[in-house]
Amino acid sequence: MLPILNDTLLMLMYTANIMSTLPNGTEVKNLSNLPAKNDVATINVSKQQNKTFELLDDWYMWRCYQPFGCFYIGEPWYGENRPVVDFPMRPDKIGPRYLLYTRNTLNKPDELKIDQDTTIRNAHIRPDGNVYFIIHGYLENGDKTWVLRMTKELLHREDCNVVVVNWLTGAGPPYTQAVANTRLVGAMTARLAAQFIKIGSFEPSRVHVIGHSLGAHTAGYVGYNLRVRYGLNLGRITGLDPAEPHFSNTSPMVRLDPTDADFVAVIHTDCNPFISGGLGITQPVGHIDFYPNDGRNQPGCNEGVLDSITLERGSFVRGLRRFLGCNHIRSYEYFIESINTACPFLAVPCSSWTRFQEGGCFDCVNQYCPRFGFDAQRGNYHASTYLMTAGAKPFCRGHYRVKINISKTAESMNHGGEVGIFVLRVIGEDGRQTERMQFSEDSKYYGPGTTHTIVLPGEVVGKPKAVEVTWEYQVTFNPLTWRLITKPMVYLDSVVVDSLESNSGIKVCPDESKTLIANEPKVLTVDNCNPVMANIVTT
Repeated sequence: MLPILNDTLLMLMYTANIMSTLPNGTEVKNLSNLPAKNDVATINVSKQQNKTFELLDDWYMWRCYQPFGCFYIGEPWYGENRPVVDFPMRPDKIGPRYLLYTRNTLNKPDELKIDQDTTIRNAHIRPDGNVYFIIHGYLENGDKTWVLRMTKELLHREDCNVVVVNWLTGAGPPYTQAVANTRLVGAMTARLAAQFIKIGSFEPSRVHVIGHSLGAHTAGYVGYNLRVRYGLNLGRITGLDPAEPHFSNTSPMVRLDPTDADFVAVIHTDCNPFISGGLGITQPVGHIDFYPNDGRNQPGCNEGVLDSITLERGSFVRGLRRFLGCNHIRSYEYFIESINTACPFLAVPCSSWTRFQEGGCFDCVNQYCPRFGFDAQRGNYHASTYLMTAGAKPFCRGHYRVKINISKTAESMNHGGEVGIFVLRVIGEDGRQTERMQFSEDSKYYGPGTTHTIVLPGEVVGKPKAVEVTWEYQVTFNPLTWRLITKPMVYLDSVVVDSLESNSGIKVCPDESKTLIANEPKVLTVDNCNPVMANIVTT
């Protein structure tokens, strides 16, 4: 307890305590008559006991910005994973802007303002449409190309309302200040969302907040404030690679978590440790957590600086950003594609990426396999799910579990094993073909009678009908390493291919010779196998 307090400070604290303990629904609209330090009330929210107020010792760890609430910087906001914690900047300093886009206002959005109902009443609201809020992350703004692309994709899909949250001033450095600002931006956005819901007569379940990086945690604060301060349960949050620094292994109150909305879906794309450049959180924080490509080292993200600049149409700044943060930005690139794609974009629940990659989780009949991205739906239990993508647009790919059985005939045993790489192309019933799918990154030893299984990503071609297989053999001139005289070939018994998306599979075989000559593609068919076993469905 503080032993000495002057009358002015005591009155300030007492008044602020009254404001912060008012019943739900009671709001203070003006702080102009309150004396304040640095234009804000730097006081504690006191305990209320029998209608009396007790001043707490940690009053200096609170800061109030009514009508948006009071912000504490002690535990759990401060701790081992948050060694530096700041108060949010003042609301007028952050000054987030809210721009409403509809099909009728795509080129001239309406600006919505907190506590100015006329800006909402006069806006071109689509009362029968859903409501989407898009929140950018650190060092970004609401005019970013990806934000506008996402807006256009949403409006192309449905006649809806898209509110872009631009908190540019609050999203700048230092990072710790931007982290602190997310709390206030979330509270401010929740207030505007509550107004929008009330004036537009929207069900809260029709509101979907989409946030990237710091914006993902901001979305969590939006949901929290809607529930606690306004009694509204947010319908959905999509977290696009939520930021890791200052959020990993913190209390659910501090970060995005499943209680922030009726459905919280999270896409993880940059889960490498922060010390090695990873920016996204690894731990599951939603009802469903998607880990495309294990949530790290996304395909196509190993390009050089010049290639990245080329992908950004010659922009040095955007190209450098892509080079440095390619994995991190993949989350919103995947999500944008998912909004209007005809590709299934299936994800599979599994205990680990390794087990999924080895084909141990390849069943969408006896378990629920959710759609990835926009069309995700909540299941009956939490799921960590995995999928594979391409390294460039279109990113969506089908999944093929491929099992290669090496022959164990006498000829194969006499010839011995071989070192090389299998490359496959699945041919669908309608003639469509996948791209060439490499069975392993590097050359691998294939011994007689062995079986090798892995899941590969490829274009969706429907039910498989045949498989083109090439065994690639790289000549070596070191006589101590491998064959120099014998003919490079591998004796193949059969290949089994299961298609996740079509829930079908085939077993195909080479001709009677069972041989694949190096670097000579051969089409394996069902007819070459045992007629009794040829048409089995293996899934």
